[in-house]
Amino acid sequence: MNYLDEWYQTLQAFKWKNALINDPHFRNLEAIRNEIAAFIPPDDFELSLTKSHDNWLLHILFDKQPNSIYLLNEVAELLRFYRNLPDKESLKLFQKNGKINYKGFNEKLFELQVNYLLRSGGLEPKIGQYYLLDGNKKEIDLLVHYHGQTYNIEVTKYYDVFTESLLGLATDIIGSLHLTTIKRTLTMDEIFSGYFAFKKRNEEVVRQNKNLFHKGVKDFIHGYRSVKENTILHPAKKETDDYVFLIEPVFSQNYERLYDGELGKYPGYIKFKIEANLQTNRYHANTYAATRTSVADGNKRLVSKIREKLRQHHKFEDGLLVIVIAIEEIFSSFSNNRAIPIRQRDVDKRAIHAEIRGKAAVVLLFKELKSDGVSYQKMTFGDRVAHQDIFEVIKKIYPNIRYLPEAS
Repeated sequence: MNYLDEWYQTLQAFKWKNALINDPHFRNLEAIRNEIAAFIPPDDFELSLTKSHDNWLLHILFDKQPNSIYLLNEVAELLRFYRNLPDKESLKLFQKNGKINYKGFNEKLFELQVNYLLRSGGLEPKIGQYYLLDGNKKEIDLLVHYHGQTYNIEVTKYYDVFTESLLGLATDIIGSLHLTTIKRTLTMDEIFSGYFAFKKRNEEVVRQNKNLFHKGVKDFIHGYRSVKENTILHPAKKETDDYVFLIEPVFSQNYERLYDGELGKYPGYIKFKIEANLQTNRYHANTYAATRTSVADGNKRLVSKIREKLRQHHKFEDGLLVIVIAIEEIFSSFSNNRAIPIRQRDVDKRAIHAEIRGKAAVVLLFKELKSDGVSYQKMTFGDRVAHQDIFEVIKKIYPNIRYLPEAS
């Protein structure tokens, strides 16, 4: 059985158990599965899934959350739209050397979504277009001609990569804790707690130190099981210029008494703990991850993303630049989209207007997966005179997408 079939059977059982046979999203469950299966080769649904696997879709299928039906409705509709695009260049969007390129699959899917939405507004975006920059071809995500004006539509996503990396490490730690309790029967003395605190918002430091946790657990347990001269050798707190790592006996109760006070000063941290019921020989592991950031920091990073795209197309002179940015929160085992980097209410409108004045328009598309569906909100920035025509189209576009089988 592959990931797609397992997802389908899980959601099918959920549909019947909760009497969702007539729900507009669950109604087409089999058709959605078939639509996706027609696009992705069967063998690609049977690959070994690791936490760092590039295929965002496999993570969604693997997690089997009921609200994934709302995402898969979108995916099925977009893939059908993709196969029917008149522009032959569209075939290169997801392919590499004749195979589906899963690296950046989610980003390409968003590019396709913007194409879909613009077409739903009556526009006819072209893909595979370019302009010359210092004698070299500079690719354009989507090129639109409308009311005598040319628009270069640049499509991208905005992540808080530090928070995403921290959540990834927390996921890895909780998995390791569960594996530790399964592999070993721990004594009361071997039950442990600890934390991993980072001194800078540096995602590379987070990614590079996953093995430190695994080694810390191994050394901690080994300290009890290799006692010499009645001396238990616990690993000492490890501190560098980048992080602090501690693992210690849980009976110290420092997890409850001291950690929060100690960790609040760091930009990001993860605290972890194993609890045990020795009568039932059952263990419970938990982790808690937190980042300390401000609205000002979130806006600074957002403006930096916009500035990056302005530099990328600073020599485009054949029309107007429109930057479309996805800001999403879709928690899964995938390494991105798990934490929304900034809320709509917190966006610094003045800072964005000041950055893009006379250079471009910006569209922020907020997407949040909830238990009862996908929530979309959009914000537009730019010269209301120069971009009036395209803004009028964007204003009327309804962002939600749902798969509806064609009537037979």
